[in-house]
Amino acid sequence: MTMLESLTTAFSTQAIAFGVLLMGCGIVVVEAVRSSREVLWGDMFMDDLDD
Repeated sequence: MTMLESLTTAFSTQAIAFGVLLMGCGIVVVEAVRSSREVLWGDMFMDDLDD
């Protein structure tokens, strides 16, 4: 195994793991925003409706 092959293998393995981690974090953030939309943005829209 050459040095280039070992670097490519290590990088691709780390990139796959990092990509899976990023996708998981993205899913968690999107679901949190979707489920608590009223909590996050309700005050801003309710102030506009009160006027």
